[in-house]
Amino acid sequence: FRTFLSLSVLTPGLVWTVFDARAQTCSQAPSCSQLGYTKTVSQCAGKNMIKCPFDTSLAYCEDNVIISCASLGFTDTIAECPGSYVKCPADSSKGKCDFEASPGDLKYSLRTSDHNGWLLCNGRSYSSSQYPELYSAISGSFGSYLPNYSGYFLKAAATSYAYSFKTAQQAGLPNITGRFPQGIRNYTPSFYGAFYNYAYYRSYWAPDTATDGLWLGFDASRSNSIYGRSSTVTPQNYSANVFIYAGRKK
Repeated sequence: FRTFLSLSVLTPGLVWTVFDARAQTCSQAPSCSQLGYTKTVSQCAGKNMIKCPFDTSLAYCEDNVIISCASLGFTDTIAECPGSYVKCPADSSKGKCDFEASPGDLKYSLRTSDHNGWLLCNGRSYSSSQYPELYSAISGSFGSYLPNYSGYFLKAAATSYAYSFKTAQQAGLPNITGRFPQGIRNYTPSFYGAFYNYAYYRSYWAPDTATDGLWLGFDASRSNSIYGRSSTVTPQNYSANVFIYAGRKK
């Protein structure tokens, strides 16, 4: 006659009774409802819930604890997002917009049309009610029109005044100036600016008659060293389109 000892171990959801290796049994796991998961997932929508590990269609939640989209950081309206966004799981109309830049920011791009809140700077009008953030950023310079940068190079502004951003600077070069006195025979004139003495000459129109003179030269680089540095006024370049970020769209 032999007596076998037994040991009972209590774990969450299971009660194991351990006997000798020749005799081993276990009790049945408790149900989700016995563990407190008495509501469906749909009944807990928008609330702080814990799903049952045995049946994910059942959950535990407190009726007085409600998690809103705003409390989770989903404070934007999806329809106003200019590009990508993350949607709130409790309200498909709310989310978090992914703003690529600040309203009024510029970028170069090889794209040819508006995209993800970026509007092509071609001088067209836009709706201030549809793009209120853009209007707030640039109305002092451009009103309800987009900048028109087609065919222009952009340079850094020397001032922060709004009017300076909308004033186009036309192409131009420094003025070329020079002067020389009207000379007479046996007189060597002085030259100033772009004019210079190229060479003297003597012409014979008839025997024993001679006329002295000089070749008058003109060289713009003598007036300003900018001339002669290149063969064209336009620097070498490639073209790209300029876009302005409009931000939130109403």
